[in-house]
Amino acid sequence: MLVVNGFYENGMFIPEKPLSGIEGRQKAVLRIDYDEGKQARADAWKEFSKTIRASNEVLEGEPDRISFKTPEEIASL
Repeated sequence: MLVVNGFYENGMFIPEKPLSGIEGRQKAVLRIDYDEGKQARADAWKEFSKTIRASNEVLEGEPDRISFKTPEEIASL
């Protein structure tokens, strides 16, 4: 068995290094490592964006700059 690390992007698997010595058609298995935390953060940002776009509140003046803490920074508090 040959294990090949890489990335799946835009419908294609891109290996970390070139594959050599594989001839003809070979059966293969692609396992996707799914990061639940990353998806949860993406979903939270989508909900945040959706709520802002749906708001009809009138804003006055210039907004203050804000910086959000990462989940890791929040956990260390």
